[in-house]
Amino acid sequence: MPRDTSLSRAVSVDEAIDLVLATARPGPPRPTGVFDAVGQVLAEAPTARWPLPTAAVSVMDGYAVQRAELDHEMPLRVAGESAAGHPYLAPLPAQTAIRISTGAVVPPGADTVIAQEDVARTEDQIRIVASALADYPRGRFVRPAGSDVAVDAELLPSGTRLGPGEAALLASAGHPRTPVYPRPRVNIVSTGDELRALGETPMPGDVINTNAPMLAAQVEDAGGSPQTMSIATDDAGELARAVERALDCELLITTGGLSVGDHDHVFATLLRLGYQPQFDAIRLRPGKPTSFGLVGTTGVLALPGNPASSYVAFELLGRPWIRRRLGLAPHLWQRPRRLVTLVQPTAGGGRRAHIVRARVHGEHAEALPDQASGALRSIAGHNALLVIPEGTGEVRAGDRFDALLLDDALCPPRANVVST
Repeated sequence: MPRDTSLSRAVSVDEAIDLVLATARPGPPRPTGVFDAVGQVLAEAPTARWPLPTAAVSVMDGYAVQRAELDHEMPLRVAGESAAGHPYLAPLPAQTAIRISTGAVVPPGADTVIAQEDVARTEDQIRIVASALADYPRGRFVRPAGSDVAVDAELLPSGTRLGPGEAALLASAGHPRTPVYPRPRVNIVSTGDELRALGETPMPGDVINTNAPMLAAQVEDAGGSPQTMSIATDDAGELARAVERALDCELLITTGGLSVGDHDHVFATLLRLGYQPQFDAIRLRPGKPTSFGLVGTTGVLALPGNPASSYVAFELLGRPWIRRRLGLAPHLWQRPRRLVTLVQPTAGGGRRAHIVRARVHGEHAEALPDQASGALRSIAGHNALLVIPEGTGEVRAGDRFDALLLDDALCPPRANVVST
């Protein structure tokens, strides 16, 4: 099948996103240690196996007493101590108090804790300071058993993305492991005779292979698990062997070799391996030759070799694919958007949507000066991607467009709980 990347065959950006997302479904849930699962999504709604706290505890250092006995204005005998991890388990005798530490179990029969600064103590007796008595209703400074979480209560709904606090809650209530949707495994193959590994000194015409580690960082930021990065030359046999080895994953990303030149073999190689393309070009600047499809059950995102093209196309297509696979709710598949005003003119995309790398400040956006697809400066120093729709001609200062916000500091806060 010859490669045809003409605009007449290319799909729109929105069509491409829909086709990509249609292939993304969360994988089978996998029991995982809760702290290893931070960033992943719950596949069930766990319930508390015991109450939190497990017993009534003190929230102050002081003395556990029966509140009714304070009204007699009689001294109370100190009959023992309850410390964290060393509870006083006997019932509280009449006219007595128990020395108690913050977090310690309140003895049976006690219902109030008097802060130590409100107590006058002489040897083994205490008396509450008279001026403080009004500050002590029954239950003061006692945290009842189950007041945080009752036994059998739902801890978090299915679809919650775990943060460190959510993981701590689950572990405390009896769930050191919990089923979550696994992170999709992603392999990356960079192609081209001109590529050199990181750390090498390039000769004239050589290119340091930064696409693969850049994409691996984008994969990890999206929530995926980058596995392998490899370089394949433009030799068709070597390329086929490299791609075939890399298909052992949920998503394979290739970069380079997608044009129609004599040395561009990626698309033909994929077809020989059973590739079923959902599309083979997008009305997109930069990134027109981008293709997506399946080899068996493995998703394949074939990206152009120019760094801005790879970067932009992954943000638009690879990121939402990964985040849907994670089990996240639809509003979290793509970057949040904000309507912004350009402060200077920039180029439109003509018959293609133009994704402009820009700096957003409040409601205003400044496009980076160089938007060339091969310019690495065009993907450094920006915090947003402006979406200039296809068909837009001249873009003037003051025109307004949607911006995909890349910096969390620019985004409004959202609840952590999501639904699948």
